[in-house]
Amino acid sequence: MGDRVLLIGAAGLVGRHVRAALGERDVVATFHSDPIEGGVALDITDAAAVRACIAETAPDTIVFAAAEPYVEACESDPSGTWRVNVEGPAIARLAVPDANLVVFSSEYVFDGARGPYCETDPVSPINVYGMQKVALEELAASAPRHLVLRISGVFGQEARRRNFVWQLVDRLRAGKTFDVPSDQVITPTDAASLATAVVELIDRGASGTFHAAGPEIMGRVEFARLIARAFGLDEGLIVPRPTVELGLTAKRPASAGLSDAKLRDTLGHGLRTPTDTLVDLAR
Repeated sequence: MGDRVLLIGAAGLVGRHVRAALGERDVVATFHSDPIEGGVALDITDAAAVRACIAETAPDTIVFAAAEPYVEACESDPSGTWRVNVEGPAIARLAVPDANLVVFSSEYVFDGARGPYCETDPVSPINVYGMQKVALEELAASAPRHLVLRISGVFGQEARRRNFVWQLVDRLRAGKTFDVPSDQVITPTDAASLATAVVELIDRGASGTFHAAGPEIMGRVEFARLIARAFGLDEGLIVPRPTVELGLTAKRPASAGLSDAKLRDTLGHGLRTPTDTLVDLAR
């Protein structure tokens, strides 16, 4: 890894774990609305501010973890979310052309017609979020040094409890039902071991696209029940429902899933299993 890392979006789920995995290295970490200790405030939609931050930081590696991850938000506000998901990284890419650019993509670059997918499968997004991630991947690929990390269903410790695991846990603990798509497949990804893998890939000088997702592909309902069991909650409160009944605007890939074979071949290991991670989270 280069001497200095600029971690943009260090307050989010992925960003916080990447920061922890970087340890005592020379890291400049930015945040937007949620302050972090020792962090630098940065609005990635402010081009001048991004350029100034990069000029002052002079990073060898830029890890771009800031994003608008909510698929429905992207569908309802394509231009506004494009500024975050694509234009922000583009500014960073142009500001330091020779830096190693690390970005996070998604299984939503695929249409979900015939998963699971490997890195060489052709992309074919069916919603705005997926289209933005394809654009992000193309942008990163234009950099001489880059890593594109496709992820899926990231979960883990998170103070604001926004990811799927904590939403389900809080709902079930309150004795309320929780609707879960019965016709969607994901690859649950542990944020902590994802972050460790990201740092390992950077340290090894890896480049290109990797599916940095969990080792198990499963239906969302199966994952929800796994969560309930780990936390000792009532699985009966989980209500499987077809996606079409959930009132969602954006289309979702049905048969998705990411194969982690390339990641395993490169690192000699994959990420932690959902079961092991959930057991630790429930302690």
